[in-house]
Amino acid sequence: MTLYHISQTLRLGDELRPGNQKFTDLAEPFIQGLERGPDCFIAMLLNGKYLFAVMNRSGLREWADYAKWATEGLFEYVRRRSFPEAVSRLNCVYYYDDLADSKRLYEEDWGEEEPEEQAKVRLYEIEVADEAPQRRDMSVYDEAYDAIERLDLDAAIAAAERYFRGEASAEPVWEILSDMPARAVRDLTHLLRPAP
Repeated sequence: MTLYHISQTLRLGDELRPGNQKFTDLAEPFIQGLERGPDCFIAMLLNGKYLFAVMNRSGLREWADYAKWATEGLFEYVRRRSFPEAVSRLNCVYYYDDLADSKRLYEEDWGEEEPEEQAKVRLYEIEVADEAPQRRDMSVYDEAYDAIERLDLDAAIAAAERYFRGEASAEPVWEILSDMPARAVRDLTHLLRPAP
């Protein structure tokens, strides 16, 4: 199956490896907190907010996004308990099945970055050895993220359950999840940015 992937590190011909960024260690403490109960999880979120403030002042904001790692941990907790057949967000590769979506998401994520940072981002056509990858709405994920920031655990869990059931929001933004072998077969970066 042919899909599209945006990356700062992938090169043409490379094989994509699920979970290669090894973010599980950032999400696992939140999974363990949920296993111990809602109060433990909320306490971890409050601690995360504090660490975020400290790390943000130190210029380490990317790694301090407590809400992202808490959301990923919550999604994995919900997946393990209720949707074990679903692909783990912590052990997959994310793709898009539409070039227009790829370009729009590039603009949202990197459109405001400095030109040298934008130049590191590439778009590839990927051959994925998966005839039935899982299609999920990123907008539902974003609802859970927002709920985590508000400390609304019930709303975050409800969004995670909707996500894994494959439900969509009124304006879905589709991401494709697969844990199967894949390879970058064509560089389409020229479609992301206008020629100089």
